[in-house]
Amino acid sequence: MQPGFSFNEQQREAIRKQWAGQPLSPQEQSLFDDWLAASPENRVVWEELDDEASLERLFSEWKSYDGEAVWEKLTALRRQPAIAPRQPRQLYRWVAAAAILILVASGAYLLVNRLSTQIPVAEAITKDVAPGGNKAVLVLADGSEVTLDSAGNQVIRQGATAIHQQSGQLRYDASGGEAAVQYNTLKTPRGGQFRITLPDGTAVWLNAESSLRFPTAFNGKERLVEMTGEVYFEVAKDAAKPFRVMARNGAAIEVLGTNFNVNAYEDERAILTTLLSGAVNVRKDGRSARLKPGQQAQVAAGIAVVEGADLEKVMAWKNGVFNFNDAGLKDVMKQLSRWYDIEVEYRGNVPDTEFWGKMGRNLTLMQVLTGLEGTGIHFKLEDDGKKLVVLP
Repeated sequence: MQPGFSFNEQQREAIRKQWAGQPLSPQEQSLFDDWLAASPENRVVWEELDDEASLERLFSEWKSYDGEAVWEKLTALRRQPAIAPRQPRQLYRWVAAAAILILVASGAYLLVNRLSTQIPVAEAITKDVAPGGNKAVLVLADGSEVTLDSAGNQVIRQGATAIHQQSGQLRYDASGGEAAVQYNTLKTPRGGQFRITLPDGTAVWLNAESSLRFPTAFNGKERLVEMTGEVYFEVAKDAAKPFRVMARNGAAIEVLGTNFNVNAYEDERAILTTLLSGAVNVRKDGRSARLKPGQQAQVAAGIAVVEGADLEKVMAWKNGVFNFNDAGLKDVMKQLSRWYDIEVEYRGNVPDTEFWGKMGRNLTLMQVLTGLEGTGIHFKLEDDGKKLVVLP
């Protein structure tokens, strides 16, 4: 049995309650978080839970997980007929562990739905790039910087505030009180991500190339933070202190206690606020929109509300997955450039390919490009692995 595919009864109950949206005790939440972080496979499988039946299959299949059977099932795809040209490119929805296993073992085979091919990866790519990981910089009130990474385990003192770092998480404890409110900023680089628990208990996840500016204690009438890039919030409830997020170009999100994701990268056409639970008000330039769960506000010149947002796709980054469903080539390249810290350049008449499928964010760049090349797009790395050239 592969590591990460096992669980005990306590974890099983925590997984079930988390899926059902039921309140978890601190111990249960810790059990669930530990299980989810234990392996990339767990994150991918968690993303696949569509209904209660799939949850039950999850428990039963993990008890009888057979790696060799998964191998046989996936490798059998290579013997199937090739898809016709000009069809949407669809990557096989693979469990991360099995997919990585095949990529490493074959060195050049791509698993694509109904596509059988062998790709001379070494001809186009001579240097691999590791995936991003837990790394960030914490800028304290006095301007000093603390480098954070997956191996960190420390306590940082700032006045009466204790800042605890354990692996890829940061937690603020202001129980000692604050003489004056100070502001800190957490910044993730390209190829980085990090999680922080704010003084009020709000949990925040930062995607690559993002930032969050926040006070070391919420002493006023509201809880105000500022963000750039892409950030997911699970806001602690406090009816007396509304939580407000300021994004670029004056866009603001106001909540009391809810879960939502904000994508506000500078190179995106609009600021996307997607609500998972609760309710939020999105405001900009005197206009406002109140969101219900499953809705997405697209803020550009105005505010457009979209029904039935693809929550799985929106939250894929937080759950350790690239979700390329209905994604154009340039959208895919934006995600790769941020996560692998590379520059992307297009040469020649590169078609605007549409992709469908998922990949684990734990894959190396070569493994991801191996999958993408199977759709007819070609790549090569230059500048010692810092520039990715996209070719027809």
